[in-house]
Amino acid sequence: MIQFPDPAPFDPAPWPPSARDLPEPPAPPQPLIAKLRRFVRLEECDLDALRNLAAYPKNYRSGHILIHENAVPDHVYLLVRGMACRYKLLPSGQRQILGYLIPGDLCDIHFATLGRPDHSVSLLADSAAVKIPTRRIVDLLADHPQIERALSLAAILDIAILREWLLNVGQRNALQKLSHFFCEMKVRLEAIGEVSFDGSFEMPVNQSTLADTTGLTPVHVNRTLQRLRSDGLIKLCHRRLSILDPDRLAAIAEFDAHYLQIRQCQR
Repeated sequence: MIQFPDPAPFDPAPWPPSARDLPEPPAPPQPLIAKLRRFVRLEECDLDALRNLAAYPKNYRSGHILIHENAVPDHVYLLVRGMACRYKLLPSGQRQILGYLIPGDLCDIHFATLGRPDHSVSLLADSAAVKIPTRRIVDLLADHPQIERALSLAAILDIAILREWLLNVGQRNALQKLSHFFCEMKVRLEAIGEVSFDGSFEMPVNQSTLADTTGLTPVHVNRTLQRLRSDGLIKLCHRRLSILDPDRLAAIAEFDAHYLQIRQCQR
């Protein structure tokens, strides 16, 4: 008679499965890839080049100056994590912030290839950035025309943002200025996946920084923030901002996100 081995004891898999039994979710795309994919179709060779470009970031402390005005550049910084700002100083020491850099932004690629920067770039929070030699950027643009096109469209977007900032500083009232700035930052950060499921996002600013951003005094910024809070429009706590009523805030700011949207090119 043929002898069969005893069957192994049945050991059912646990249910629900533990976290270690579940497949790892796909990693989100790097911020630079997420940004450039808005503008053009990127091939796998383009994606590989961008992944290599963003490899080996270095950590920097808040307040570190990445780019000094009029310094001769031999490299470009790619912001991977955190936030930075472009600014100019008057001889008196007064500062005007000209724009905000978020993960995926290169600062400033055109000055690395064309001449000295006419402004400085400083970190607003502890951040991570990749220092990229200018020669490598030049080679990247020559070897990957789709990346070059995407970066050109990104530069057009930067100019559109700057035009809106000029209007914001020059013509809107204090409530509109802060409301518009907050609406803009949320749209920009959403595009690269930097807004949490609860709608909050990093906003590492104090009243002095907001004053330098909007052209208001710190006292005026304080009063305006108090009003936005008391009206139930925003919550700013521990360097994170939550827009509690997006529609009302956008209506106050007369915010139209059209200037932030560049039609994607499928070529």
